[in-house]
Amino acid sequence: MRRLNLIGNSRRARELEDCAALSAGAIISRAAATRPDGTPPEDTRVAPTLRPDPDPVLPADPPVRRNRRARRRPLHQIGAEFRARSAMFARFVLLVGLFGFPVWLWQTGRTESAIALIDRSAVQAGEAFRTALALRLEHVYVSGRQRTSRTALSSVVGLDRGVSLTEIDIAGLRGRLRTLPWIADATVERRWPDALYVRLREHTAIARFEVGGRIKLISRGGAIFDMAADGNHWNKLLVKGTGAPERTAALVALLQTRPVLAKRVVQATRRGRRRWDLRFDNGVFLKLPERRPDAAWHRFADLDRAHNLLARGAQGFDMRSRFEFVIRTPEGEAGEGAGATHRTADHNGDRG
Repeated sequence: MRRLNLIGNSRRARELEDCAALSAGAIISRAAATRPDGTPPEDTRVAPTLRPDPDPVLPADPPVRRNRRARRRPLHQIGAEFRARSAMFARFVLLVGLFGFPVWLWQTGRTESAIALIDRSAVQAGEAFRTALALRLEHVYVSGRQRTSRTALSSVVGLDRGVSLTEIDIAGLRGRLRTLPWIADATVERRWPDALYVRLREHTAIARFEVGGRIKLISRGGAIFDMAADGNHWNKLLVKGTGAPERTAALVALLQTRPVLAKRVVQATRRGRRRWDLRFDNGVFLKLPERRPDAAWHRFADLDRAHNLLARGAQGFDMRSRFEFVIRTPEGEAGEGAGATHRTADHNGDRG
């Protein structure tokens, strides 16, 4: 079978077509430049063909579909324009309300009516708000109550169930609680949504105080308060004299250093804001010095425990001197400060 040289034939066909397309002058020039063996020179370039290239065939464009939405504005632009116009309108209305409404009220003379209407509206709105949230008093919790009676506390609080929790006067309620005899201080708190919490701090009575013919109580801090009607404090130490309440706590602490003897002390009188005179349950008195009353008290307690001084029939004992222990006897005495005395030297150098 004969093999067809399609490549050669095709190349030869293209050369013939190129030659056909050349002019006569171009053919003569090419023939003159050709070598005898028929090969073109190395530096000879093939003249370009004068036949124009055909235009490339492009794919057809798809048919254009008309979209009506493409001509519409985006929604975010419409929303931005709407918000801008709404804000401008709101500013205008606000300016008119701020400046025009007061002027209208002033010109028409309805200022007081408008204020009353606003007050009523505010009250109604607050009442509706409290009703919606159920801010009504349902529970009252009290802590720290030991000596104050429940009846006295209820009468002072004076709050009924169902009252508005926001309308309770906390400061006024606290002041009323402090008027009770035993209450030193009170703290009142609202516990939302329906409770009131009351924390009481009561006095701690350490002695009785006689002032103006009346008996009151003295706390550890030196406060004077009324004795409760149902209280039983007649066994407390009775204190008298100017400036006694401020020094009562120190005196009670001193007496408790000898608790056995302290139980027999029933009265203490402050003399000249400087010192104390004590009286025991059998009527015997003891005069303590201004300086170092603790040393004198301890010395007397030791002597009484050793010699039973309070049972010897003496009227009293005077320990105001630094180096003498004076015993006053009732023979020939017309009063507490006169009569026979027995002086005993204190060789121990105890400066009572």
